[in-house]
Parts: sequence; C-alpha cells; structure tokens
Amino acid sequence: MSIRTFFSTSCETRELHVDPELRTRYYRNKFKDIINALHKVAELNAMKVRDVNEVHKEVYMLGNGFDAIVTIAQISPIEAGIDLKVNSFSAIGMGKPKKKALKIFQDLKGILNFKGVSLHP
Repeated sequence: MSIRTFFSTSCETRELHVDPELRTRYYRNKFKDIINALHKVAELNAMKVRDVNEVHKEVYMLGNGFDAIVTIAQISPIEAGIDLKVNSFSAIGMGKPKKKALKIFQDLKGILNFKGVSLHP
C-alpha cells in the first residue's frame, strides 16, 4: 500500500485507473437488477441506501464512518458499468476506502452476472 493510499480518505474507481483493482466493473444485468443487488450489498455491509436517483443513475449508501456513491452507466439494456466513490469520515483513511470499494465489488460479483473490468476504454 502506498503512502498516498494510506492517508487518503476517499477512493474513486474509473475506466483507466492507475491501480488495476480500482477500474470500472461491468455486469450483464438490467438497471433494476443492479439496484436490487445494491440493496443486498448494503445489508451485507451494515449500510443503508439513502437515495436512488434514477435520472442520474446514482445510488447513495451510508455506513458507519463512511459513505459510498455508486454510479451506474447503462451501456445497453442488459449491460451496465459500475463506478464507486467511497469516502471515510476520519482524518486518515488508513486504506479503508479502497478496502470498502473492493468489498462492494466483491459482493456485487457474487450477486450479479459479472462481465469484466475496464471493457470500454
């Protein structure tokens, strides 16, 4: 873990991230299926889904000491990409935002039909 990752209080995924673990994940599922899966992931991680914005395709989840904004990019009716922004509410992140993001992706992979990582650069 780098010094920057250790002190950072936020973590964001994107299509061509320098860290391969933090790249966009793609799933073969409809938007409603992804929303349902995010509700299940929130329950697994002791989080609450505070807002589902269907216009901007974002979901705001709040946990104990952190929050997550999940952005869903609908590529086709049955394919979607998911990016995360995880924020820690502490002065020093100690790598927790990245760990939370990877845990959310791991849980989603078990629920949804995983297609791949960084497929549309």
